[in-house]
Amino acid sequence: MSKQEPRICIIGAGMSGMLMAIKLIKAGHTNFKIYERASTVGGTWRENRYPGVACDVASFAYCYPFEPNPNWSRRFSGGQEIYEYFKKTAVKYGLIDYIQFNTEVLKAEFKDSHWHIEATKNFTSNEGGSSSVKSVVDKQQDNSALEITETEVFDLFVAATGPLNKRKYPKIEGLESFAGERFHTADWNDEYDLSDKRIGVIGTGSSSVQMLSPLAHTGKQVNLFQRTAQWIMHTENIEYSPFDKFLKRKIPLLGYLTRRFYDLIGELFGQAALKDGWQRRYIDKATLENLNTVKDPELRKKLTPDHKAMCKRMIVSDTYYPAIQRDNVEVITDNILRIEPKGVVVDDGSDSGRLVEIDTLITATGFYPNAWGVNTIIGENGATLEERWDAGVRTYRSITMPGFPNFFMMIGPNSPITNLSLIDIAEIGADYILQCVDKYAQGELTTLAPKADVTQAFTDSLTNAFDGTRWVSGCNSWYLEVDGIPVTWPWAPSRFRNELRKLNLNDYDVMSS
Repeated sequence: MSKQEPRICIIGAGMSGMLMAIKLIKAGHTNFKIYERASTVGGTWRENRYPGVACDVASFAYCYPFEPNPNWSRRFSGGQEIYEYFKKTAVKYGLIDYIQFNTEVLKAEFKDSHWHIEATKNFTSNEGGSSSVKSVVDKQQDNSALEITETEVFDLFVAATGPLNKRKYPKIEGLESFAGERFHTADWNDEYDLSDKRIGVIGTGSSSVQMLSPLAHTGKQVNLFQRTAQWIMHTENIEYSPFDKFLKRKIPLLGYLTRRFYDLIGELFGQAALKDGWQRRYIDKATLENLNTVKDPELRKKLTPDHKAMCKRMIVSDTYYPAIQRDNVEVITDNILRIEPKGVVVDDGSDSGRLVEIDTLITATGFYPNAWGVNTIIGENGATLEERWDAGVRTYRSITMPGFPNFFMMIGPNSPITNLSLIDIAEIGADYILQCVDKYAQGELTTLAPKADVTQAFTDSLTNAFDGTRWVSGCNSWYLEVDGIPVTWPWAPSRFRNELRKLNLNDYDVMSS
């Protein structure tokens, strides 16, 4: 066996991509590159800037364990605060030198025992880059951006774009015809003033719930077009006092214990979706009591879901129901017929429908699940990831795929992606991938991919384990794949941690030099 330092490609400089990079640096593996399509780090916290955006996991649990932050302002900190945390962390650990910004990976193909990554970078004349590229850019008379497509070869490929990064727009007739301001929650217009505007919001997921109160307090009128009512868990977003922050700075153990407390709560209540018990009964009771704070019986009826709590991702908020009862907020449950230049036409039983006039249309319709930020990923024998997942998204323990050697996913399908800290889940995955990197560097392997029979056995076990969980209790959730099986983890998060604690090469087809 001869030692060989692998060249590693990471796609995405968000939370999980940064985590993978820091782990590699700490382990002495520095021959890697991060491709990032944007001009800065941050991932979802860079993209999502809508009013009220926040993490629905407690702040002390949503930070890297090796980089605690004693200065969180609230129990659930806002998006801008989290974004600043990741930017500072990237600088502290020297990640900027490893990142190629403004670069989108179009294609990744495994051939000749390596991953060939085809990427397009946008250059402008004031950017750096090779002298040949810069000279071409400088010759452009209009000083516009120039796209340069290049292909680089890597030994290992880590997809760290996350399962939710491709924006989903509603398929409604006339959407493009709207004459007012229109944008997606992940493409927010920071320059647009919402004051005294008639606002229409399509969607009632987490982003819609978070921004309703700020919109209602700013806009003249908010019309919430609801297709599906949601269960809301009331959780106070307490503000940490200067003294709280001072104590956690002076006594780091307090911050650690706070994190462990929220980790324990997440693990404890994660059981509620898995099986019947006091946790499930508690959440059912708490969400119903929260719904009953809506005083108007007609409005409360509109807001009553037709599914059980936790069938979809649980939403936490202490502002939604108070905001939705304001006089300038209307919940519209009539089906949307079409969108016209002046607003949204809904089915009120008449021939032409009712026109709801608005100035601003916000699509809070989320993302396409499991779109991994690369148009085409090709494994062995020309098989694409999209083709392999056509009948249902399946992986081996959320990290690897048969037929795709040396390909790894951070927070991949079948990860525990319910109301838990995804940083904890990402760290488990990063540590597992790091074991594979170490084996490669030690010369024990050149390629590895999970065995097909091992993956099928895992899939069968996973499929059977969903019986009795709330995710298969009858709602239409983005968790559900085309075969009706959720793409989350049907066991306790502790099992995920234990199963990925140690790499077992017997589970893999391995080639060595």
